[in-house]
Amino acid sequence: MKAEEAVQLMTKSYLHRVIDSFTKDLPKGDEEKSRNLILKNLDELTDPDRISTVLGFEGIYSDQILLRGILEALVNAPGYVLSEDAIVEAVVEDQLTIIANAQQPDCLRYESATAVDVFKAVLEVALDDDELSSSELRLIHKLREKVGLSERAKKLILAQMNNYPRTGNSVHSHSDFKDALIDLQRRGVVMYCNKLDGGVYVVPEEMVAAIRRALDIELSIAAWSQLLDSLGGSHLSTILEQTGLPKSGTKEQKRDRIIAVGTQPTAALSILSSQDLYEVCSSLPGAKVSGTKMERLDRIIDYFANLVRKEISSEATPGERYYQYYSELAARDRESLLTNKVIKKDIEMERAFEEGTRYLFTERLGLLLLEFSGNDHPDGGFQFRRSDDILMWDNKSKETQYDFPPSHVKQFKRYIRDSEKRVSCFMVIVPTIDEDKCEENALRLKVESGQDTDVALIEAEDLVWVAENWREFERKGGFDPEVFNHTGILNRKVLTQRMKLFL
Repeated sequence: MKAEEAVQLMTKSYLHRVIDSFTKDLPKGDEEKSRNLILKNLDELTDPDRISTVLGFEGIYSDQILLRGILEALVNAPGYVLSEDAIVEAVVEDQLTIIANAQQPDCLRYESATAVDVFKAVLEVALDDDELSSSELRLIHKLREKVGLSERAKKLILAQMNNYPRTGNSVHSHSDFKDALIDLQRRGVVMYCNKLDGGVYVVPEEMVAAIRRALDIELSIAAWSQLLDSLGGSHLSTILEQTGLPKSGTKEQKRDRIIAVGTQPTAALSILSSQDLYEVCSSLPGAKVSGTKMERLDRIIDYFANLVRKEISSEATPGERYYQYYSELAARDRESLLTNKVIKKDIEMERAFEEGTRYLFTERLGLLLLEFSGNDHPDGGFQFRRSDDILMWDNKSKETQYDFPPSHVKQFKRYIRDSEKRVSCFMVIVPTIDEDKCEENALRLKVESGQDTDVALIEAEDLVWVAENWREFERKGGFDPEVFNHTGILNRKVLTQRMKLFL
């Protein structure tokens, strides 16, 4: 979820917490003014340097552990969204797992005994007053890397010292979580969308990369797992052997072993040869294969860091699966679509985009679709409630902005004029919109249609937003297609106004 969408789902007091993270001087005003103030300052709010600064945790170490744990849970969650209960469950489960594992005599068997002893001695001194300054944290971080210990090993050592996540190895309470979540909101890295699903916490998409860098998280667990799945069994065996881990077992067991001991992606891939990394790059749709070993390594990590991935039930229908990747289908994001096995070949992209649209209109908006005869017709249509007039739509996927070319004006004009019923609105669904060119040709098509047909353009992401949020505006029962009956660009502001009016 982007920050622009998140702020629409927040009321005044939660908006004020975000504003406090970047200014205390400007008057906040009412809900709408507060929302606009955040949107005007998005560049500052999402600036990586600001995020790095506000995540320079200091103070009681157990509090720092909790703040980090919450952020890790959120950046590892699908869509970077979780309820408070889900956050508590994820963080506490991780804490209890570390405490339980630390009691096993061989939990650090793959770590250097000397490195563990040195690191433990430094931690004992640093934690003498239960507080760590930013300089002490930097020292501990550098020492951990220098002696070759993972973040997981650090947690296990703290638990063996009876100090994870708090003194006495006691887990954090619900009140601790509430305080920490408020703290993260005031730092401007977490937003509380109290209007969505009874209230959920969100890390805006624009902040995820900067938060990962600040916390030294190269990849989310899901992305790291997916990267390891892309490697061959021999590659995994090489990584395991060079890191002193058993290389026996299935490919899945090897992958899980690498993740379990906390091996970082850069460290693991550095073990492989340049030729190995060439082979990995060759297997990734759209990835370049040229360059030095380090360039290939960085390219592989960036590929999986930026790869869109969704949590979809194994029982989901093809239409639902396409709907989940709707924006990626519109933008022809072949890397995400092929790697996540949404499609098998590029040629399937248009059909999947169309099928995802039909799913959206039927299953999410509850509309009854029309059937068109012959081969020369739009991708779909449905009837308006108050007349026999219809809406036609056409999908136009594109890797760049859609600029409404003259050939499409001619194509859509033919669809409108050949229709047996009056076409009240023709809607074009695209990835992103060149506003000047699209507005001009939308007006031209309206005039030349001969039926005074409204011509609307909507970005796929905004159409999904309507499908997910229209019930919040519903007062009259069901979705009214009049929401789309408009000439011009159907952006969030226009759609909000029309849903307030017609729903």
